[in-house]
Amino acid sequence: MLRSIPDPASPPARRLLCAGLCLALSLQSGCAGLQQMAAAPDTRRQADLGRVAVIAAGHQPDIHLEGFARNKLSGAASSAGSTFVHCLEPIGQSHCSGDFCGAVLILWFGVCGVAGMVGGVVGAVKAPSGRSVHQAEGDLHKAVEAGEIQEALRRQVEQAAVAHGDAAVSVEAPVARAAAREGDYRPLADSGVDSVLEVALSEVTTLGPAIDQPLQLLMQARVRLIRTADNRELRADEFLYQGERNLQAQWAAGGGTRLVQALQAGYAALGTHIHEHVFMLYPFPDRRVLASDGSPAAFGLAPVAPPSSDRQPSEDRRSRQRDWSQVASLRPTLRWQAFPRPGDVRAAAADMQRIDGVRYDLLIAEERHLAPARIVYRSEGLDEPSHTLLSPLSPRRHYFWSVRARFTLDGRERVTEWSASQPSANNRLVSPSQHSYRFRTP
Repeated sequence: MLRSIPDPASPPARRLLCAGLCLALSLQSGCAGLQQMAAAPDTRRQADLGRVAVIAAGHQPDIHLEGFARNKLSGAASSAGSTFVHCLEPIGQSHCSGDFCGAVLILWFGVCGVAGMVGGVVGAVKAPSGRSVHQAEGDLHKAVEAGEIQEALRRQVEQAAVAHGDAAVSVEAPVARAAAREGDYRPLADSGVDSVLEVALSEVTTLGPAIDQPLQLLMQARVRLIRTADNRELRADEFLYQGERNLQAQWAAGGGTRLVQALQAGYAALGTHIHEHVFMLYPFPDRRVLASDGSPAAFGLAPVAPPSSDRQPSEDRRSRQRDWSQVASLRPTLRWQAFPRPGDVRAAAADMQRIDGVRYDLLIAEERHLAPARIVYRSEGLDEPSHTLLSPLSPRRHYFWSVRARFTLDGRERVTEWSASQPSANNRLVSPSQHSYRFRTP
């Protein structure tokens, strides 16, 4: 029997349902006017991290991929049933490639070992080639041995830190695994490591309101910053990637290729977000949710054009017209508030006098079932708080977009949070999210 809503008694379900409730409450509180204040992320220790080692936690994530059903053909992986074999075939045929393939393979194995995909591998299907299945099994064994499900996220964070010029230190894999297993990072201090950034993918879930409704991919990561001198935890954070929404048949199409691609996109987005949050984030000094020139309230750099509705959209046809501002062309000009805003200058006058080289980053993502899907446009280092797209978008489509400021302060490159309609989206949620600004094309 298909399940589209997780058991509320299970710990992963409780945590994710609680997160959803918190977001819903934040939306309600935003309707009360302009008194809402966003809590500022703790960035006090950014300049004192010293030499940082990025280490993967030793535990495995909770995996609850709803919409993948158990049936009489599935059974355990050891049974080598036809469902399990066919489920492995897409990986063996190279639907997965790149830095995250090993980790995605293990997540896919969790699906294959429990159930066949709805409408996909169950039924009268052609037997896969022995070579493709053998290749998948070999890749899986290597990935498990390397702890790849967590290593993939660790590598993404470390590579981002190295590319940005942060003081990242590599630790030999056996030493790192032993320290993570014991939960004691003090021995690393003798190797010149001042801080450990411990990262872990904690949950992978698909959630939806009913079996005939779209299911959304959710990936949650837990991050701890630890001082090696005394093994003291300095801070802990959780970040949530809200991936695309698809109907079960859409997830199943093409042997599950869309799910594989979505998992890889989630790894990449979480890794980048963790790096920027730990090493680069400069929270907006003015934490109020404000309206700009009579437009709906926004947190961060408010949209000037096109305006973005603060109403929560639905799949209703009227809502898709009314709650998404239409732009004039397929290469629209987007405009937003400049940084620093007057409120930022009042709240942090000394810092605002020392910032230099203010630029802006822009993201645009396609909408699918009221959630961001593929990022279709990205531009960094824009000189002005406006931008005319260099390449056209698709006609009669809906899009999410967001902007942030990038600048230098005391010789360090910093970035603000991504702007959105609600502050709840700016710290924990990876951008773009459902709270990002919205528009539609003609």
